[in-house]
Amino acid sequence: GRTARRVESVTAGGPEGREVGMRHGDPGGARRSPSPTRAAACALALVGAGAAGALAPRPSSAAPPPDPLDARLEEVVRPFVAKHCAECHDPAERAGEVVLTLARTTDDVRAAGEAWRAVAARLEAGDMPPDDRPRPAAEDVRAVVRWVREALGGGPTAGPADPGRVTLRRLNRAEYAHTVEDLLGVPARLAPTFPPDDVGYGFDTVGDVLALPPLLLERYLASAEQIAAEAVPDFAPARHRLEAEGLERVGTEGGVQEGFVVLWSNGHLRGRLQVPWPGDYTLRVRAYGQQAGPEPARLVVRVAGRQVLEAEVPATDDAPQTLEVRVRLAGDDEVRVAFTNDFYAPNAPDPAQRDRNLAVDWVEVEGPVEPPPPTLFQTRYVTRRPGAKDKGPQRRAVAREVLAAFARDAWRRPVEPKEVERQARLVEQVMGEGGSFERGLQLALQAMLCSPHFLFRFELDGRPVPAAERPQGPAVAALAPHELATRLSYYLTCSLPDDPLRARAAAGGLPAGLEEEARRLLAGPRARRFVEQFAGQWLGLRRLDTFSPDPALAPGWEALRPALVAETLALFEHVLRSNASALELLDAPYTFVDERLARHYGLEGVRGPELRRVSAPPGRGGLLGHASVLAATSSPTRTSPVKRGRWVLEALLDDPPPPPLPGMDSLADEGGDAADKTLRARLELHRSRPECASCHARMDPIGFALEGFDLVGRGRTRDGEHPVDTRGTLPGGHEVDGLPGLQAWLRGRGRAFVRALARQLLVFAVGRGPVAGDDAALDRLVDGLAPEYRLGDLVVGVTRLEAFRERRVGKPAKGD
Repeated sequence: GRTARRVESVTAGGPEGREVGMRHGDPGGARRSPSPTRAAACALALVGAGAAGALAPRPSSAAPPPDPLDARLEEVVRPFVAKHCAECHDPAERAGEVVLTLARTTDDVRAAGEAWRAVAARLEAGDMPPDDRPRPAAEDVRAVVRWVREALGGGPTAGPADPGRVTLRRLNRAEYAHTVEDLLGVPARLAPTFPPDDVGYGFDTVGDVLALPPLLLERYLASAEQIAAEAVPDFAPARHRLEAEGLERVGTEGGVQEGFVVLWSNGHLRGRLQVPWPGDYTLRVRAYGQQAGPEPARLVVRVAGRQVLEAEVPATDDAPQTLEVRVRLAGDDEVRVAFTNDFYAPNAPDPAQRDRNLAVDWVEVEGPVEPPPPTLFQTRYVTRRPGAKDKGPQRRAVAREVLAAFARDAWRRPVEPKEVERQARLVEQVMGEGGSFERGLQLALQAMLCSPHFLFRFELDGRPVPAAERPQGPAVAALAPHELATRLSYYLTCSLPDDPLRARAAAGGLPAGLEEEARRLLAGPRARRFVEQFAGQWLGLRRLDTFSPDPALAPGWEALRPALVAETLALFEHVLRSNASALELLDAPYTFVDERLARHYGLEGVRGPELRRVSAPPGRGGLLGHASVLAATSSPTRTSPVKRGRWVLEALLDDPPPPPLPGMDSLADEGGDAADKTLRARLELHRSRPECASCHARMDPIGFALEGFDLVGRGRTRDGEHPVDTRGTLPGGHEVDGLPGLQAWLRGRGRAFVRALARQLLVFAVGRGPVAGDDAALDRLVDGLAPEYRLGDLVVGVTRLEAFRERRVGKPAKGD
């Protein structure tokens, strides 16, 4: 956000804009005079937070104490700058008005922190030095990048990391639904109707964006009422009667005679049986026959399409009869009462034997015959009920005992009985007015499910870390065991802690056993939610929910879409659960398809709707060969090399280009014949603009490499009348050709990919955006996993970071 505001300042022509510029991305290394718009657009603006002097030393009235990083600055960084940067970025040349050679202390670098972060990013991306300069050794680049991150974010030589401050977090829509299901064993049926959650830093787990609008509060109230009714059924046998006159008549013109509906010509009545609980009920039908012919009238009853009763009705109008049968009802079922043996003989000598009909009075159900089985709430929390002779205080004591046990789990922390006193009094009041214990519990649960203690994740109970243990850096507190258990559970299962994790936290087994618990949760079935929520948002799969390609270009898209998402999630889940290398996500030689997706990819021999592992088609393995990713980064009528290139830089490398300048976000007609040019040619014209060149030099070659796939991920060799060209040259001179070439380039930047993935995991897990203290901690985590970079170890490794186990306390820092 601060960099974006600086860009806005530059584009507005402020004083900083007049000084900012750089030498990068010019074909052949040709030098250009800096312009404010170009500096803002390429935002490699090594001075993202300051002007030319930002990287130079600032005067100080008192000499600071020696910084241990200063020695490495002299030994590693300054020689690197002198060899690879000084020719352009010394005080004489000032290429782009950027000077690097005057930074002589670590404090000089920290004074322009955002600028030096940009320096590290550009070096790691291979964008600097320019293409016409000799490339520095990879180990030298890593050493400089590591030093910059340690200097700016803390590290083994710069003191402990700042864990950052997490805004009080509301449960997002998915977390709410999973929490209710795991806590009470009932679905949160209204959760899909909640307003969509906002997204921050790519995820809907970030506290800063999880507001509580009035509409959502209304939905919480309605949802809590429904959930409580299912969790604590107020059971009492009930009778439900449907009068025949109120039922729909089908296939008959039967009339009404003294309250009975008369059916003839094999007609029937139709209605719905609504009962409070599923179970076995007694169903009754009162009827008589207008008899004629050799047999009595016959009736058939069907419930939910199945026949439950067939019987003769010999009774006549002077003594109707009631037929009875036991049936199982689901809660809202269709019932039909049919007349099945019509008889009509108009010429019979006896007028009473000329016409047989059936007359129906009513249909009713009573029950359930047996009480419904106890719910999860009743089994787990209602260990006793008030006695028949108990007075108000005794009833309140029982309610308090039940609700305190529930609150411990629902509010995810230890509670005292007095904390649920108001809810217990509510139960007492309901019973005092003649209501049942269950009805009182329903109202108490509604209140508790709408409590901030349930809807929000509080982190207030941790142990302050003594200053002697942290002589440098901000004041921090270690999360309390129950807070740590909650963080871990919502990270890996998107729900509240399960019994083993809760018990371990209560016994003081956290944080010592945190990693063991993390691996246990990842091995369990609830970790599927982590796959869906994290991978779905990290990879942008949610875009497919609203992506509507031109039906003429993508027939059958709606039926295909679920398989596309399932394939990508299956790959991520397989690599995670097998603890394979995270790099396997880039170029796995296998994939997961069903019959429909196999046809989309041109694979033979796959039948049925089940996903199964198969060898990836040639040139398609890994995430970038998945139709889900390719479609999510396309436009409705064509592919988009720019979107695809930007997605790779942003999602896979955590190195996004800045947003385009106003008016530069589309391909305008560059000359009268632009519409006749290929997409590649139009992008080359667009890239010829100085203000667009630098960013497109990074995005377009990546996107061109994926042009072998159309807008929904089918392989192709032609784009309309033009052959597809998948070649491109990235900054630094690296040439790629098609997906295999792009995969090889990404493999070569494997550490950067894993580092980007680690940052995404940390944001998702902790619920805040990145802070300076994260950089060095993430570097240590990633370097400790080299060279295998196993995905399961990476996911678990996030839980070892100070940012996961601690929180900053005291006054908010600047930027909080």
